Amino acid sequence: MNLKRSQRMQKLVDIETQQSQPVVAKFKADQVALQQQEEALRNLLTYREEYTEKFKAQGNAGASAFKIQDFYCFLQKLDDAIVQQRQVLVNLDQQLEHSRLAWQRSHQRIEALQQVTDQSDQQEKTLARKQSQRQLEERFGLKAPEVFST
Repeated sequence: MNLKRSQRMQKLVDIETQQSQPVVAKFKADQVALQQQEEALRNLLTYREEYTEKFKAQGNAGASAFKIQDFYCFLQKLDDAIVQQRQVLVNLDQQLEHSRLAWQRSHQRIEALQQVTDQSDQQEKTLARKQSQRQLEERFGLKAPEVFST
């Protein structure tokens, strides 16, 4: 089995593409995870705002000290959850950046291999055309006589 260079290179491209699938999957999964956690943060912020507005609408004028303390205690817990969620987003963002860089390196390698494969294929086609032309010229005697200069 004697494969042309372009065929051998294409096999490398295919192998590299197959091996890059986990990298691509991780990158996509990290993107989804980040989007989900951003949505969770938006939900927390919205809930905090709604909870505060609801408490203000009920009016703190007639609220007991226990109810006001309970409100601020719950608000503090929400604020803590928001801080934690923001840290989760920072961590996921860093993880996504690492995944993106790994995907980018893999993609660049595949592109480079594909470019070499395409160049090899073009060279092979050019060589085949020249050989075919030479064979036709030899077969029909169309080859121009070689002139030697002295």
